[in-house]
Amino acid sequence: MKRHPALRDLSSDHHQGLVQARRLTRAAGEHGTGSTGGESEDASAQARPREALRALAADFVAFWHRHTAPHFREEEEVLLPAFARFGDPAAPHVVRTLVEHVHIRRLVGDLRRQLAAGPVSADTVRALGESLREHIRFEENVLFPMIEGAMPEQALLQMAEEARRFRAAHEAHKAHKAHEAHEAHKVGP
Repeated sequence: MKRHPALRDLSSDHHQGLVQARRLTRAAGEHGTGSTGGESEDASAQARPREALRALAADFVAFWHRHTAPHFREEEEVLLPAFARFGDPAAPHVVRTLVEHVHIRRLVGDLRRQLAAGPVSADTVRALGESLREHIRFEENVLFPMIEGAMPEQALLQMAEEARRFRAAHEAHKAHKAHEAHEAHKVGP
């Protein structure tokens, strides 16, 4: 299905999210079929899969903060309110989207806590990958077509402009944070 230009940036984000979801589920599967921890294996052989899973989890959390968390906010603050002018904000597809956002945020929080405390659970990584994949497919195949069908062309174009401003503000905020971090690390004379 050809996506309306107003939703193309969100669809592009979804493509990146699907790549991450696939990495998560694949790594969780590999971790699950790895070492059993038998006595014949040395400790370093057992540690490699755990460290690889941990590194992947850390990479995903960084991706989450840079891309997916702002994407969720854009959907919640721009896309869905724009739709609500023409469709039912309590529609089951809208409710499902928001509930899945909460569920995925919880899984990311679980992963962050695991990274801070020690070992990362392959079950959490798998659940996160599967949930993200299914959520993206739902939005692409159900939610976005519903929104495109409910909103008139002019409203979609206005929403696209709001989304552009949202993304510009997010980029400015990221640049400001990077500048603050750089300034904090400067060593004075």
